[in-house]
Amino acid sequence: MKRIICLSVGLFLLVSLSVSMSGAPAKSEDIAQVRKAIEAGNLKFGEAVRKGDAAAIAALYSEDATVLPPDSAMVQGRQAIQAAWNGSLQMGVKDAVLTTVSVFGAGDYAYEIGKVLLTIQPAGQAAMQQTAKYVVVWKKSTGGTWQLHVDIWNSGPAK
Repeated sequence: MKRIICLSVGLFLLVSLSVSMSGAPAKSEDIAQVRKAIEAGNLKFGEAVRKGDAAAIAALYSEDATVLPPDSAMVQGRQAIQAAWNGSLQMGVKDAVLTTVSVFGAGDYAYEIGKVLLTIQPAGQAAMQQTAKYVVVWKKSTGGTWQLHVDIWNSGPAK
């Protein structure tokens, strides 16, 4: 329960900061466009996982992104994120189907709450599926694309 409260407070602070940085909350039509961009990014993420392409996964993150994987140290920067995802792919992550549950944001930042279905097949073993839930802070790049900026997840029950 303490974790849920901390996460809720953290998300509230993130939204408050995001709104104060932009001056006004995003309009619903703006959020719809942001959601479409995030969902497109999630499709690219899944495609890169299926191809086993850690560089393509890392390219979806901002240069100064931070990844907070469960039971592991924080990973900072695109190069380190690529190395981390390469390790996950080598351990047998074969697919990631991401589903956006909700998107909120303002200005150049948005956050997404979602769930993912992972397919994992370590060498010489049968494939298994694992669910997880996540929160991603997305940052709009100077080029106008939305990139993962802070990425945190934890496992759900085994399938």
